[in-house]
Amino acid sequence: MKAAILGTGSWASSFGRHLAHKWERVVLWGIDENQVNSINRTGTNPDFLGNIKLPPNLRATLDLDDCLKNAEILFIVVPSQAVRSVMQKVTASKVFPSGAPIVNMAKGFEVSTLKRISEVIGEELVSSGQQEQHPVGVLLGPSHAEEVALEQPTAVVLSGCGTADWSHWQTWIAGPFFRVYTNDDTPGVEIASGFKNIIALAVGMADGLGAGDNTRGTLMTRGMLELSRLGMALGGQSETFFGLAGIGDMITTCISQHSRNRNFGEDVTKDGRSPQEILEGAVQVVEGVHMAKAALKLSEKLDVELPITKQVHDVLFSNKPPRQAMRELMERDLRPELD
Repeated sequence: MKAAILGTGSWASSFGRHLAHKWERVVLWGIDENQVNSINRTGTNPDFLGNIKLPPNLRATLDLDDCLKNAEILFIVVPSQAVRSVMQKVTASKVFPSGAPIVNMAKGFEVSTLKRISEVIGEELVSSGQQEQHPVGVLLGPSHAEEVALEQPTAVVLSGCGTADWSHWQTWIAGPFFRVYTNDDTPGVEIASGFKNIIALAVGMADGLGAGDNTRGTLMTRGMLELSRLGMALGGQSETFFGLAGIGDMITTCISQHSRNRNFGEDVTKDGRSPQEILEGAVQVVEGVHMAKAALKLSEKLDVELPITKQVHDVLFSNKPPRQAMRELMERDLRPELD
C-alpha cells in the first residue's frame, strides 16, 4: 500500500510519519529541495520537526509523478490558497491511478471564489473530466502537527462524498494514538475547521493585550455562535460545529502554544510591525488571515452577523488598533444571549 502526500511542511511530515507505521510506503511531494534532501538523507525535517526521526519507509520527492504513481490515496497538505494550482498539476499527471480518493487536509476557504477546498478540488476534477475517477474527502480536526509527531493521543474527522467507502479509509488512516471518526456533513466539517482560526486570532490579540481567562472564554463561546450562524447558512449541520472539527478544533487552536494563528494574533499586539509585515516574515502560513477575508465576504453576501470576525478583519486589513476592536465588541448594543 502506498500513500501519497502533497506537502513537506510540519503537518505533512507528521501525518506521513504516522501513516508510515501502517502503510508499506509513504511519499511526500515538496518544492523545497533542502527539505526534501533532509528528509531523504537524515530522516528528519529540522525546519518543522526538529530532531524527530521519520521512518525509513517514508521518503520525499521533488517529482510529482514519482509521488502519485501507484498511490492508493492522495492527501493534500498544502496551504489552502495553493490547492487549486496544485490540483491542476495533479489532474495533468498521466500516472495518478484512477479510483484513488483525494483527501484535503488544508483548513480554510479559497478567498478568490469563497469556495470550500473540497469544492475547489471538485472543480478541477470536473475541468479535467476526472470527476468520476476520484472521490473527494476531508480529514480535519484538532491536530497540532508537533503533538502528532510525538504520538500524543489525537482524534480527527474524516468526511467525504462520491463512491469511496470512507469507513475503509477510516481504518487505514487510524492508529493507536490517532483516532479517526467519520461524519457525513462535509460542508460543516470544512466550515468549522476553517472558521476557528479567526477566533484563534482574536484570542491571541486578547492575550497580547493582557486580557485573562474570562475574555478567552467569551471569545470562544461567542465565536462558536458566529461559526454556527455562518455554517448553517452555508449548509452545515449544527451538530457538527459542536464536535471535533468545530468546538474541539477551536479550543485546541485558541489555547495552544503550538497554534500559529493564536501566536500571530498575539504578535500583532506586541511586535510593533503591521500585520502584513509580520505575515511576510512568518515561516508557516497563517490560514486565519485568509479565512477572515473569506468569512467577512460570505457574511455580507449571506447577511449573517459576525462581529468578532469583522473586528479581526479590521485589525488585520484596516489598521484598527486591537484595543479599539476589543472595546467596540464590548460596547455593542445589549441583547439576549442566543439572539
